[in-house]
Amino acid sequence: MSHEHWQKRIALPQWVLLLGVALLMAMPGASTQAQTNEDLKALVAHLKFVIPDETALVEPKKLERFVAQYQKRAVSAGLKDIDRQTAYVLLALYTSGKGVEQPVFKQVMAHPPVSPDAFSDALIGLPQRVYDSGQPLWEASNAR
Repeated sequence: MSHEHWQKRIALPQWVLLLGVALLMAMPGASTQAQTNEDLKALVAHLKFVIPDETALVEPKKLERFVAQYQKRAVSAGLKDIDRQTAYVLLALYTSGKGVEQPVFKQVMAHPPVSPDAFSDALIGLPQRVYDSGQPLWEASNAR
């Protein structure tokens, strides 16, 4: 497919997701397990690195609670590595959680791709309606 085709097909949140996963994969220790309080802090720090302007608009405790909730769901779904958890939480952040409730996303999560690249590709391939299903958390009322 041509570059122009992909530019038209992939919306901004999907590009941010791809960039975020790529940046996280490049960071040392990015493939560690993320299930403890320290790992929650690391995931929040990764998200603040990937989307700093957006996360700055959310009150820190609210952001941490939100990330903890969706990280727990990601782990329960079998996403043990921080790379795929980050991609999962980014989708949740960009839709205030509504994206992860979409049937097409749930189909992906029924048998989530094991590699971070394949998981990222699966999320990028989601229909735009998934990304349009909810407002970004930082745009939702009372973000701060």
